[in-house]
Amino acid sequence: MRLKKTIAILFWATTAALGFRFFLLEDYRVFSDSMSPALLSGDLVFVNKAAYNLKLPLSPYEILKIRRPVRGEVVVFSLPDHGSETYIKRVVALEGDEVTIRGGALEVNGKALSYEEHASASGHLKWEKHEKGSPYPVTWDPASHADYGPVQIPQGHFFVLGDNRVQSVDSRSWGPIPFSCLKGKVSVIWFSNGPSGVRPERIGRWVRS
Repeated sequence: MRLKKTIAILFWATTAALGFRFFLLEDYRVFSDSMSPALLSGDLVFVNKAAYNLKLPLSPYEILKIRRPVRGEVVVFSLPDHGSETYIKRVVALEGDEVTIRGGALEVNGKALSYEEHASASGHLKWEKHEKGSPYPVTWDPASHADYGPVQIPQGHFFVLGDNRVQSVDSRSWGPIPFSCLKGKVSVIWFSNGPSGVRPERIGRWVRS
């Protein structure tokens, strides 16, 4: 009798844990510095999988659509025809928007985002801010930036950039991404391990959006 009870407890605990992971929260490891300085290679982040929709496990089918991402949010997504590989970038434009990059400055619908200097030893960081969002630091090197666009974002799609604009491969190469590829919103760094070991100063840091 005790054995049956123990098995039942283990079964329901495992089911609950899998359900939580499939539908609500999952952790991802950052493998590059394309989102530097917000995210560094070796950061482990929690992703809110229920921020935008609820999907059938291992399927792009939406059971429930909650909301669309907001410009400035950091999201996890896949790419069509790229298998199960996962990417982390920042949403900078949504369906119906027009995107242009001139001399490194991002313009959405013909209006440049606001930029302010960010204290940095390299001198290549600026605070970037959407009209209705919080500022976040981006790597900025006008000499390395190629102009882009204008490009119109089609219905059902969004456009992403890495905060490290010099090194990131993003929608400038892939083009707009279907909303069906969204996996969730990045919320917090829960652990960080760099080339020299654990980075305690990054643990618990919320990701600006």
